[in-house]
Amino acid sequence: METAHGPIDRDHLEDYLNHHLLGSRSGVRMFQTAADTWNGTEYEHQFLDLAEQVQQDQKTLEALIERLGMKIPAVKKAVGKAAEVAGRLNPVNLTRSKTQGMTQVEMDLLQGALQAKSGMWHVLARLAEQFPELGMEPNQMTGLYESAQQQEAEVRRISEETLGTRFVAS
Repeated sequence: METAHGPIDRDHLEDYLNHHLLGSRSGVRMFQTAADTWNGTEYEHQFLDLAEQVQQDQKTLEALIERLGMKIPAVKKAVGKAAEVAGRLNPVNLTRSKTQGMTQVEMDLLQGALQAKSGMWHVLARLAEQFPELGMEPNQMTGLYESAQQQEAEVRRISEETLGTRFVAS
């Protein structure tokens, strides 16, 4: 791992964190929408649980931004609300079908969102190690990274278990 040279650029870090916060807003809705897709199945509750976990991580990120003395710009809050609505509309799977290719795209997008979140927590864990003056706890960031990886594995498991509903001719 290359070590840091010079002080942290707080403006770049703030921008990075706010972009992830913005993405998390639509992410929560994406998981709630996936629960709608799988309404009445065992997977509905699993997606609702994942939506709650993603929302808790969102709150953790908001608290981290505040603890670091950074701001969440008002325009990003407004865009975040729009992203929540867009995530709920789910343009990928408008019919809430469990049996078409668009359902697989929905699963792939959920995994991608979790991969992005995992990447963020990994970056923050490394920054916490390199810049202790930030006051981020490396172990907490690593734990959040591992949690995001487990969430991604959960969506991948659901996707694999339900492949037959989409790709096996009946």
